[in-house]
Amino acid sequence: MIMNLNTLMSYATRMAGGRQDWDASETSFWVNAAYFEVASRLGMQPLESLAVSSTTSGENKIAFPPDYHQTIALTCYVGSNSTDSTSNNTTTFALIQRDSRFLDSQNVNGTGDGVVAGIPEYYQPFSTWFELFPSPNSAYSLQLRYFAKPQQLVNSTDTPTLDERWHMGVLYRSVALLEASRNNMEGEAVAQNRYLSYMASTPTDRALKQLDRTGMTMAYKRKHD
Repeated sequence: MIMNLNTLMSYATRMAGGRQDWDASETSFWVNAAYFEVASRLGMQPLESLAVSSTTSGENKIAFPPDYHQTIALTCYVGSNSTDSTSNNTTTFALIQRDSRFLDSQNVNGTGDGVVAGIPEYYQPFSTWFELFPSPNSAYSLQLRYFAKPQQLVNSTDTPTLDERWHMGVLYRSVALLEASRNNMEGEAVAQNRYLSYMASTPTDRALKQLDRTGMTMAYKRKHD
């Protein structure tokens, strides 16, 4: 069932006993808090996003997209001409995430240990940007797959950017937060149990993706005599 902000606010307050001491602003706050919690717990498919950018020679920092939340994959494309990532001879590098200790201990020129100078092989998310190593020596194309932050529901017709099967989860969690805001521990406990039960019984996007088992195989380790 698809629900917008107005529907969520209306049904959440009804389920929380129909009290009249929540104004629209406070109810909206708790609905949005519930929405962000559900979205962050699940990594919903509608929140998967794609961003393409280009490196600059000598600059190893790439700013996050405005709605960036978490990395899925970061890929670098290097063409036969470094400024032409659409070349038929494009080489693809799936960048590997490393921590600050690793990057800070490396040769700034990116040489040694099999590293190709000037072509990024590693990255780390830090503050509001990605740090690349080695530092790029040309304009390479970067493709970022990432989980995006959900946009706040502001207008009454705004709808959560989640599959509709999760809208009930947002509703149930909203009820629990509304009950907690008035220190109704019994009502909160009932609402929270309803929320947890619903979330546990609903298949995640990842589980639904795995219904197609093509290519999903298991390898058994051979025992040596």
